[in-house]
Amino acid sequence: MGDRVNLGIKTSKGDTVFLYLHYGGMDRHEILAEAISHAMLRENDESYFTRILVSRVISTDWDKQTSVGLSINELSTMGDGYDVPVYNYTDKTISLYQEDWETGTGGVATYASEVYNRDEYLAKYAIRGVGAHV
Repeated sequence: MGDRVNLGIKTSKGDTVFLYLHYGGMDRHEILAEAISHAMLRENDESYFTRILVSRVISTDWDKQTSVGLSINELSTMGDGYDVPVYNYTDKTISLYQEDWETGTGGVATYASEVYNRDEYLAKYAIRGVGAHV
């Protein structure tokens, strides 16, 4: 059936771009950490950073009609119960949220259970020698 999960990037304007992955829930933190690490090469240019992060998460699924969805400020599809890691571009932290589907048609991510600074997160999820992070 899949291993569905949502993850996101919060922009400097306060909007959150959410990516829904049909597969990758168990590896969500490694997927996001790898994407952040690659995007760090352009960490001072938000538009490039965001594009690189999104591109790395989508990977080879760009031309598929399924597998990855994209939404702004609300979750488009329910995950399989995993936390929702969200990278905050401004303060360079990753917060782990929970999905909330009781507020209407689109889900929202509520209640940050943990917050990591970027380097802690990258170290925890074993990213080495990728992009600007060593």
